[in-house]
Amino acid sequence: MKKIFSFAFILLVNILFSQNQVPVFNLDFEKYSKEDELPKDWIRWGDSELKMDSTNAVSGKNSMLVNVKEGEGFGCVAYKLPANFKGKKITLEGFMKYENVSDGFVGLLIRIDKDEQSVGFDNMQSQKLQGTSEWKKHTVTIDFKENADEIYVAGILVGKGKAWFDNFKVTIDGKPIEKLKPVEKELSIIDKDTEFDAGSKFEITNLNEIQKRNLFVLGKVWGFVKYYHPAIAEGKISWDYELFRMLPKINSQNFDGELVQWINKLGTFKTTSQKLPKESTIKLLPNTKWISDTNLISSDLSSLLQKVNKAERSDKNYYIKLHKIVNNPNFTDEKVYSKMEYSDTGVKLLAVFRYWNMIEYFSPNRHLMDENWDSVLTEFIPRMTATKDQKEYTLTLLELIGKIQDTHANIWGYNSVLDAFFGENVAPIKIKFVENKAIVVKLQDEFKDANLQVGDVIVSVNGVKVEDWLNNNLKYFPASNYPTQLRDVARKMLRTNDNSIQLTIENNSGIKDVVIGTIKYKYFREEPVSHKIINENIGYIYPGTLKKGEINEIMDKFLDKKGLIVDLRCYPSDFIIFSLSNYLLNEKKDFVKFTAGDIKTPGLFTFRGGEIQVGGKNKDAFKGKVIILVNEETQSQAEYSAMALRVAPNAKVLGSTTAGADGNVSTIILPGNIFTYISGIGVLTPDGSETQRIGIVPDIKMEPTIKGIRSGKDELLEKAIELINN
Repeated sequence: MKKIFSFAFILLVNILFSQNQVPVFNLDFEKYSKEDELPKDWIRWGDSELKMDSTNAVSGKNSMLVNVKEGEGFGCVAYKLPANFKGKKITLEGFMKYENVSDGFVGLLIRIDKDEQSVGFDNMQSQKLQGTSEWKKHTVTIDFKENADEIYVAGILVGKGKAWFDNFKVTIDGKPIEKLKPVEKELSIIDKDTEFDAGSKFEITNLNEIQKRNLFVLGKVWGFVKYYHPAIAEGKISWDYELFRMLPKINSQNFDGELVQWINKLGTFKTTSQKLPKESTIKLLPNTKWISDTNLISSDLSSLLQKVNKAERSDKNYYIKLHKIVNNPNFTDEKVYSKMEYSDTGVKLLAVFRYWNMIEYFSPNRHLMDENWDSVLTEFIPRMTATKDQKEYTLTLLELIGKIQDTHANIWGYNSVLDAFFGENVAPIKIKFVENKAIVVKLQDEFKDANLQVGDVIVSVNGVKVEDWLNNNLKYFPASNYPTQLRDVARKMLRTNDNSIQLTIENNSGIKDVVIGTIKYKYFREEPVSHKIINENIGYIYPGTLKKGEINEIMDKFLDKKGLIVDLRCYPSDFIIFSLSNYLLNEKKDFVKFTAGDIKTPGLFTFRGGEIQVGGKNKDAFKGKVIILVNEETQSQAEYSAMALRVAPNAKVLGSTTAGADGNVSTIILPGNIFTYISGIGVLTPDGSETQRIGIVPDIKMEPTIKGIRSGKDELLEKAIELINN
């Protein structure tokens, strides 16, 4: 009997133990403690009100309420899941109910992180869910990334309003995540190299001339070998840590000899004769002449690097991939060093070397920079080593990023250093540079003072003349061209850490000083209607607020109009290039060509797949005039849209210089978790002329005037109506 009892007891324990191994996630918000603000394991993103609601639920007792009030920006409730699974697609399913959502959107969010950076993301923003809706099931699906670290699922509301979320379910390839068997994450050889996990162990502030020269050569050699040597491509060597191992040797009088020994330790490799593609397909050749320059480096080092140049390489490299179809670079296997010490010179130099070489070998627009890229490296090595804290480090990197003159390239996302530097508060005023002056163009709803009006010219800010402010700060506003720098300056010039800001203004009454109260910084959203009819004869489309697929409904109503105005002074919320072009054209037309990089020959850029076409057979195509409005707000997809739409019959582009940053972006995350982008492919007109930095050249050049702003006119829109009517 005792044996039977013992056997039964062991069986029961095993069953209970097995059951406990099945993960139980609190995706329905039901598990909570009265002491906790949120349900168990849920976390807050944003500053808005989050609370459990037992009066509104799809199933169980609770749902989650996100209440975003005016000026708060966004609210989000998130849940972290392990990513130790295999699969191709991950889906988040959940119920949403929302009320009076405006100035943004509501959605389900799913994000996959690896090495503290996002490698997969969707938040349903493109669906533009606004207004009021009762409970409905929604889903969002993205590619699953194996070997990722974490999965985040969330409910998000951006703008203002209320949203309820309930009954989340996560599946990978259709199977509930709770029922999937976890897989053990394999540590790569690189991950097993832990010598410098706590830092580079290298500190120096003031460099002598020998150290400057050796670091310059090291930065170039380190990057060249990283992308050209087959041993590094295999992903079996932590090339960051190898840099840290070399840094203490920069005092060597025979530093080039040290580099030769270092590279030789990587092992032998096969060489082959390097064959370039046809000359007609080449846009840019690699900048590798320096490896033969024995005035720069020793003959032994030169010979070895030339041999590496001839190495037999595959199209796979651990540190660099190309995104499918588009072929823009993918740098996601880089460590981000989010907890770096800012006295760590090695990590700071790594940031400069990494970024410099990414641009050198994988920026399609490196030839369009005003400054010599080698000179930039020479400048920033001593500047970076001299930085003393996080603020100096961040601002120095921001300047470095600005040197590539790419509007896509900035420090993006929330950054505490830049937030404090520019100011955590803002005057609730929209300004714009018109006729090279800072002009008040809108008083936001939060504006409470009566001593300022639209059309006033801002002469100085807190006693600093606007021209002096620009001279001191323009270096912190990366962009492809000056008008776009001024666009971004206008967004930050009235930020401060104080509760008020003093302005000197000029208007028809003269010059006076005014003090304006500030509010906590927020992004002021403007959401005009997506379309309207002007004077019964003209259709107007504002792509910035289009709902997904709405363009078809609009054009069906606009086909009989005398003219069409497409206002691209915004970023399109839906991809309408082909759908709208199909209404405007009765034939196929070329409108763009691309260049892309090469992993086998880093630094080589070739034309990719010929010209891209829009339009097709459509005997009922729109017959009226088409006017496309552009200015410095027209960026990236908006510029791409303008390129496509301008090939329509009777189409004209009206406006001023656009942002000059087209093409798919590539993410770069630098040490300290500094998040930036570059334009990842070259975008050219069918005749091969550049669009980067230049932007979309208008057929009719026109800019707003101070007089027009004071009169409350949209002069570009009025001109477009005139062009259609005449």
